[in-house]
Amino acid sequence: MIETIFFVSGAIFGSFFNVCIYRLPQDISIITPGSFCPACGHKIRWYDNIPIISWIFLFGRCRDCKEWISIRYIIIEILTGSLFLFLLWSCGLNKELFIWLFFFSLLLVISVIDIETFFVLDKITYPGIIVGAILFWKSIDHIIGMLLGGGIIFLLVKLSPKLLGKEGMGEGDIEVALLLGIFLGWKLILSTLLISSILGVAIGGGILLLTKRIGSHIPYVPYLAAGGFISWVFSQKIEAFFTL
Repeated sequence: MIETIFFVSGAIFGSFFNVCIYRLPQDISIITPGSFCPACGHKIRWYDNIPIISWIFLFGRCRDCKEWISIRYIIIEILTGSLFLFLLWSCGLNKELFIWLFFFSLLLVISVIDIETFFVLDKITYPGIIVGAILFWKSIDHIIGMLLGGGIIFLLVKLSPKLLGKEGMGEGDIEVALLLGIFLGWKLILSTLLISSILGVAIGGGILLLTKRIGSHIPYVPYLAAGGFISWVFSQKIEAFFTL
């Protein structure tokens, strides 16, 4: 029963995250107006706004104008529901669970916004860093993690134009590295940066090759977020490696 509640709750939060992903980059309030169709502007009826189910029953179209509703909406709802369920299984029902629900939900929103706009929003990253600092200010491992993660990406941002002849990473990546570092600690931020680099080259580079867009920019935050998630999942093995 608790697992069903968490998946449904995750899907509901995923619906809200979709609102944030669409509105925040455009400086539209996430409170008002209520949900509306991006194509025709019609207010979405409550029964057309049920996470996952409504998208399926409407066949991915607006009831009023019949325009396609992005598949991103149902993907985020399913993904968030699955994330909530996975974290429940991993942490159990305790205080730690809600810390990681907040952290990974934040990374999900930041990542999708980066994919769609190539922007990292201060209004999301800064509050996340502040919350992380409040939660982990007594842990030297986490403070070092924040400084180490942010410092390494800062150097890459500053050095990439000289080494590559063009901007390789953006300052928003520094903010995300600070966020990852304060929540994960120095051991996991190192593995996060390594994994994200491998994923970025393998997946991002592969996409550019297939689309024949070599030299184009790729959003790097999703790879940082994926690296952070993988590091967290295998945190015990990674931390044990550093104690050898």
